[in-house]
Amino acid sequence: MSATPQVTDRSAFKEGSLGMQALLAVITLGLYMIYWTYKTAKTLDQGTDQSLTPILAVIPVVNIIAFWQISNAGEAVTEQGAMPVFLLFLFFPIISWYWVQSGINSVASQ
Repeated sequence: MSATPQVTDRSAFKEGSLGMQALLAVITLGLYMIYWTYKTAKTLDQGTDQSLTPILAVIPVVNIIAFWQISNAGEAVTEQGAMPVFLLFLFFPIISWYWVQSGINSVASQ
């Protein structure tokens, strides 16, 4: 079994307003969430010891791989395991978005 992902570069993390992100998701009819997924994968790639492929976030169907990579690397910034976050990405994405973004905000504010 692999070790829990670790934060390696705190400067890679920037706080994001949960309210503004929710508003942008509504205004853009969900398109903002594609950008958020790409940006988050890139942040976790730079700020953790995990290797992610951010471009996968913008490719339909293949973006499931990006969801798994974010869920796995997100263990470094959240108190959640990879599998629950991944399943929520698939079925209740707002919860996984909240967990991951809150974790990023927490690391960024330290």
